[in-house]
Amino acid sequence: MAGLKKDLLTITELARLRRVTTETLRYYDRIGLIKPNYVDPETNYRYYSIRQYERLGTIKELRELGLSISDIQDYFTDRNLNKSIGILTRYQKLLQEDIRQKMLLNQILSRKLHFLQDVSALPSINVVFECRFPTRYMITFGEPAGGSREHAFAFTRLERYLDDVAPVLASDRIGVYGDERLLHKTHEIIPSVPMLFVDNESIESEYKRTVPAGKYLCMYYRGSGLEEYNDSFELIVEYLQIHHLQVCGPIFQIYKIDVTITSDPNETLLEIQVPVEPV
Repeated sequence: MAGLKKDLLTITELARLRRVTTETLRYYDRIGLIKPNYVDPETNYRYYSIRQYERLGTIKELRELGLSISDIQDYFTDRNLNKSIGILTRYQKLLQEDIRQKMLLNQILSRKLHFLQDVSALPSINVVFECRFPTRYMITFGEPAGGSREHAFAFTRLERYLDDVAPVLASDRIGVYGDERLLHKTHEIIPSVPMLFVDNESIESEYKRTVPAGKYLCMYYRGSGLEEYNDSFELIVEYLQIHHLQVCGPIFQIYKIDVTITSDPNETLLEIQVPVEPV
C-alpha cells in the first residue's frame, strides 16, 4: 500500500493545490460528493487520486457559477451530454442576469456618485431656475401618504414592488407629488402621493405613470422632509407672478440628499419641481 500512496495526494496536498480548506474536503466526503480514493485504516488519513483532483476542479467551477451543492450532486448523477448542457445552459442564463443586475447597479452608483460629487456645482440653494424635462416615468400607487412615517412605509412598498437593485442609492429619484397646496403656507402635513422615478420606459406595470415633458420651475432647498411647506416656496410664488406663469400639473418634491447618504440634517437637500405654462 505504500507504493499506492506515492501516486495519491493527501487531503492537505489536494486542499492546497485546489485552494480549498481541508474541512471542505471532509464535508464533501461526508455528503458523498467527492470521497477519497483511499483511507488508511490505521491513521484514517484520506488520500485522493488525480481524477479526484479534476472532479474537485469541476465542483469549484460549478460553485462559482452559482450551483448549489444539491445541484452539483445532481450534475454528477447519471451524467450525459444533454443533461450537462441543460444544467450549464440554465446557469448561464442566471449568470447573464446577474451580470445585467450588476451593470445596472454600476449605472445607478455612477449616477449617484456623479450627482453627489457635483453638488457644489448645482444652482444655489433657494434660487428658482427654469428647467425643461423630457418625458419621464414614475411608479406610484396613487395613494397620499400623510406624513413622514407613512411615506416611509410607502417608499418601502414601492422599492419592494420594483425589486430594485440598489434603491438605497437611488434617493434622488424618490419623492412625492401633489397639487398647488404645496405652495401655500401651512404648518399642516400637505397630502401628497409617494412616487419613484424609473429610467426604463419599457417597465410594464399597472402602477407606471407618464410624466409629460415640459417646462418646470425648480429650486433646491433644505428641509426636514416631504409633504411640508418650506418658507423658500414663497420665491416660487413670486416667480410665477412676476413672469406671468401658472401651475399646469402635479408638483414634485424630491429627495436629492437624504438619510441614506448623511446623518447630518444640515446636509439634507430636496428639490421642488413645479410644471408651468404662460397665464
